[in-house]
Parts: sequence; C-alpha cells; structure tokens
Amino acid sequence: MQVTAQEVVHDLIASPGLGMFAWLCLVFFVGAFIIFLWALKSGQLSGLEESKFEMLEDDPRKELHNNG
Repeated sequence: MQVTAQEVVHDLIASPGLGMFAWLCLVFFVGAFIIFLWALKSGQLSGLEESKFEMLEDDPRKELHNNG
C-alpha cells in the first residue's frame, strides 16, 4: 500500500491529533513573528545595553532629594 503526499496532507489537515498540533504551532509562530516585527518597528529592542549602565550612573537630582 503506497501513501501519496496528497493523503498525508489531507490527514494532517483533517485529523484532530497531529494536525491540530501543527496548526497551533503555525498560528503561534505567525503570531510571534508579527509581535517581533512590531517590536523592531516601534523601537522596543533598541538600546538594550544602555539601561543597565544608566542604573549605575549617579543622578544629581536624586542626590539633592536624598540630602534634604
């Protein structure tokens, strides 16, 4: 008994087990890719290294506030 590619694709689309898992993976991947593109476009991923160095810098406004 030979199985054709068309039968395999039909079984993946129609069967509730592996087919549903494949569709959920595809939907998750597409959603994650869209969110990643949005993050790149809006600048969410720029300056990732700067914030940890800003934390260590002394801010004169904070010193004035803490000293009274």
